[in-house]
Amino acid sequence: MSVNVPFAEPPWLNGFPSPYYNDSHRKWQKTVRAFVDKVFMEKAGDWEAAGDVPDSLYKTVADANMLIPNMGAPLPCADLKRIGIHELPGGLKVEDFDYLHTAIYIDELARVGTGGPTGSVTVGAAFGLPPIIKYGNQQLKDRFVEPIVRGTKRICIAITEPGAGSDVANVETTAVKSKDGKSYIVNGTKKW
Repeated sequence: MSVNVPFAEPPWLNGFPSPYYNDSHRKWQKTVRAFVDKVFMEKAGDWEAAGDVPDSLYKTVADANMLIPNMGAPLPCADLKRIGIHELPGGLKVEDFDYLHTAIYIDELARVGTGGPTGSVTVGAAFGLPPIIKYGNQQLKDRFVEPIVRGTKRICIAITEPGAGSDVANVETTAVKSKDGKSYIVNGTKKW
């Protein structure tokens, strides 16, 4: 196997033996690379320059079940199987998805060369969905997990503020529990 740029790919991708990466990882890498090339590579630079992506991009990524890897390993298999998702693209069973599959996914997205377009569709699922899965009751999971991974709802992390950008150490928005303890009162301004 040859590459256009010497040493551009890790040794395991160039056919060298690895104690970590197996055929499942090699197949996943090919699957993710093909997806990234098809969906992001041609237009990502234009989207970055414009500061926006098409509204349809999120649904495109969701329809390919490529929002799911953003949750990282191990995946919430029971929740995914409950909504009918047993495999990721390329035939990778959700229960076989491991940390190296996560790393491969992230590496392939990084090949785009700019974080804006890929981040615009992945960050919410990466940071917003896992707490719902880990700490949410079944009613909350029923309300959000399927619509988010299917792309009919979006989730965000709501960090960016006019005076702080995405510097979480300087955000000014507060969430204070109400006197009755049943809810939180949120005060502040978010940019988006």
